[in-house]
Amino acid sequence: MSADSALPVPAALPARPAPPAAAAAMAATTSPLATDAGTAAADLLASAHAAHQLPERIAREHLRLAQRQVGRIPLPYVLIDGFLCWLVIRLDLTGPALVWVAALLTLQVWRWRAVHGVFADTVADPAPVLRRLSQCLLGLGLLRVAMVPLLFAQPVQPEHYMFTLVYLGMIAGTSASVGGQIRPFMAYGAMVGGSLALAWALMGGPGGPWLGLLIVCLLVVLTLHLRDQAVGLRQFVKLALDNERLAESLRAARDASEAASQSKTRFFAAASHDLRQPLHALSINATTLELLGTRQSNPMIKDLSHSINRALAQSNGLLDSLLEISNLDANAVKPQLQTVDIGALLAAVREEFAPLAAQKGLALRIDLPAAGSAPVLALTDPTLLRRILINLVGNALKFTVQGNVTLSARHPAPGSGPAGRLGVAVHDTGPGIAPAEQAHVFEEFYQINNTARDRSLGLGLGLAIVQRTAALLNAPLQLHSTLGQGTTLTLALQPAALGEPAIDSDGGGAAVEPGMLSGLRVLVVDDELEIQHSLRGLLQQLGCEVHIAGGSAQALARLDAGFAPQLLLVDHRLRGEQGTEVITALQSRLGPVPAVLVTGDTEPALMQRARAAGHRIIHKPVHGQLLARVLLELAPAQRGSA
Repeated sequence: MSADSALPVPAALPARPAPPAAAAAMAATTSPLATDAGTAAADLLASAHAAHQLPERIAREHLRLAQRQVGRIPLPYVLIDGFLCWLVIRLDLTGPALVWVAALLTLQVWRWRAVHGVFADTVADPAPVLRRLSQCLLGLGLLRVAMVPLLFAQPVQPEHYMFTLVYLGMIAGTSASVGGQIRPFMAYGAMVGGSLALAWALMGGPGGPWLGLLIVCLLVVLTLHLRDQAVGLRQFVKLALDNERLAESLRAARDASEAASQSKTRFFAAASHDLRQPLHALSINATTLELLGTRQSNPMIKDLSHSINRALAQSNGLLDSLLEISNLDANAVKPQLQTVDIGALLAAVREEFAPLAAQKGLALRIDLPAAGSAPVLALTDPTLLRRILINLVGNALKFTVQGNVTLSARHPAPGSGPAGRLGVAVHDTGPGIAPAEQAHVFEEFYQINNTARDRSLGLGLGLAIVQRTAALLNAPLQLHSTLGQGTTLTLALQPAALGEPAIDSDGGGAAVEPGMLSGLRVLVVDDELEIQHSLRGLLQQLGCEVHIAGGSAQALARLDAGFAPQLLLVDHRLRGEQGTEVITALQSRLGPVPAVLVTGDTEPALMQRARAAGHRIIHKPVHGQLLARVLLELAPAQRGSA
């Protein structure tokens, strides 16, 4: 049965010189105490805001209930009031009945229009709408009360009982539609139900007082029910607000985590540049020294250069680990999937580490399917997979004192890992990893038995890099280790279809020799005098014709003077300009001349832009042998067109 809806009117609502790049990145961070204090203050403000929102949200819920009740069923109201009018007419009260029902219908239409087109979630202020509905409820109550004396002025007949039954049904329906608001319901119920109870008690004959008492009891029961409903509605709205606040806190925590990750990436990028710059010149000079030792057949110079290179290799390795994990965290590394001959790749890695294994008295083995079997082919990125294997083999050799390290590959087999995957494993006979430590070895900077932070044992980033890179390749990584019996790390790779051409993944490079780039014309753009001298010396030892410029203006002047470089070697961070801009300006004059961008930055956006433009990127500090091999790789076609 339909009911009159009414909602109460809620209370009104209260209305210095710039620091180095790394230092600047660190200065942008916030202290933990300040962060905790800010978080506490934000929580207090959020709590106060939630308490302030509660009355308004409850009012919006009242409006939503009213819309469902009033806006959804206007026709039943007309039918009910028409039925009541018919009952009154049967008691020979035709004139008053018609006036009464006309007034009721007019008020019902006015109430329907009050909520029609109003959206509880978007209306600026629900108070005026609720006020109109409250006024409408009072008007409906007065109209219904006005009919009771006229009706009971007549002798009690069956129509009186039917009229009372309909009124009681409407009172019960109104209790359901006011959304737990006790006061408006009590006002409406006291007027309508109270007038009925009084009429029956005074004019209803011998049984009238009992019927009046039952009506009063019904009003009390409905009022108690409404009290529980009001408590439930308030708790529901409060819970909804708490959930919204929690969701907002989670969003803020997520944003803070992402901001912290980006800040870490920026810090690594800036710190990398500041730290790599002096090492860059030293690395170039060390290679030049080695070439001089080769020319002069002076073993002391060669030994000195090798010693410098070993120290640089250790420093470079630490910085490269920071660079690599920064790139992986920033999603700057995109795998290039190809068909890779795993056997050839394992052989290349073994060849690279064979001298180290021999120096430690360890056997470095390869375990592949028997001769005559199909080659082990995987669909993966050969460069990223090689980095994983280099990390794993380097770790195994570092911690194994006696025995062997074995690289193995197996075709997919039931029970050997994820279904349909081929297994590539590195096994050692080292000390093994305790079960309690196995869950932590993939964390950054976590090292077992290196409390003194011995730099020769690395930073503790190798396995963190391995895990991230394996995830990037969608190659699940499994660790099996027993104390005293060694460790096995297994990658589950996607097999490639037989018959697909496998790339050459031996990763080898030509030996660096004096004069190996004879006749190659190179334009070097760098604004550091020390690095200019270092690069000039190295490139001249390699046989290059070298011109140096400190920026784009000097570089263009070299072109105007008649120098036609076959290759550009450009530093990224120049005074007032960027290396990518310089390369663009030079290539607009020279055409598609190969360019090598040298940078100490690790910012992913830079690498993506440079690669998209087709530039080769090498990171500081650049080992002279690597630079020579990169130039050799880019040089042949250019030298042929000299």
